Amino acid sequence: MRGLGETVEKQMVGNKQMNHYLPRNGSMGDYVVNEGRLRAVSSVFKYLGREGCEEFVRVDPQYVSLSKLPKFCGEVSVVFPAVNGLVSYALSMKGEEFWSLFADFVVGRCGGVRDFREVVKLVEEFTRNYNKLYLEVKVRRLNKVLGCGEAFRSLGKGRVKEYLSKISSCLETGKESKTVVFSAKMAYYVLKSIGVDADLSKIPIPVDRRVALVTLTSGLLTPRARSGRTLKELEGLAEELLKRPESVRSVWDVVSEESGIPALLIDTPLWLIGGYIKTLGTREIVENLRNLGILIDDALLTRLVNELTYALRIRD
Repeated sequence: MRGLGETVEKQMVGNKQMNHYLPRNGSMGDYVVNEGRLRAVSSVFKYLGREGCEEFVRVDPQYVSLSKLPKFCGEVSVVFPAVNGLVSYALSMKGEEFWSLFADFVVGRCGGVRDFREVVKLVEEFTRNYNKLYLEVKVRRLNKVLGCGEAFRSLGKGRVKEYLSKISSCLETGKESKTVVFSAKMAYYVLKSIGVDADLSKIPIPVDRRVALVTLTSGLLTPRARSGRTLKELEGLAEELLKRPESVRSVWDVVSEESGIPALLIDTPLWLIGGYIKTLGTREIVENLRNLGILIDDALLTRLVNELTYALRIRD
């Protein structure tokens, strides 16, 4: 991984206007887009590169958990997390714990499972036991998934974008829907663990609480009516921002375009760092990432964390 032998400023995105990606007035309803912050965040991601984002994937506890599946589940290993991702919301535990529990559950039961229907039914059993909030709604979606087998065949060929198109059509939902995109991401994790190089370009970021919070703490979006500075204020605003996921997707699409990194890969650093923001400062976040085993230059890692927590450190 590259160090910071030269200043990050040499990697800056330049002075060109970014308005060709965003609304003409630089605003999104209740939020204002900060183009200066867009350049700064795009710059650090450009310097981090795809390789750096994939290093975050390598140490993501969710990836570590799911990478166990191919050894035990064979050809259907990529289908399990894709199906489970479609009902992975309103969890009663942290995402890291949820996917560890799921992987252990599947590994202990997937031997001999080769039929798509059996996969869905096993995910339903897991959901009934460990993902009970809005259970009836989730079970209804899984029943609908039973008619979407063709979409999952695309994953067997490593065609994540094709899967995204087919599953969203089958479920009659948008391709940018959080659970649909998240399903594709979890499938990608298994594909990556077996060396499949999937095309992730133009796949939007899955917008959840952590990503919404980092969108605010990074300063990419600023609320028009209020200026949140404390973490508690920003957490409250993040809950409101979840109702405007298109605004979140739009600014991270800019970062993706400017840095040359697929938004779905940018999601992993955001998600991991976002999980620490509520309780830790910059140095502690870096230490926790080190404890996961991440191999990224200290100066670059610290700069990335600083850029993503910018709004927590500035003062009026």
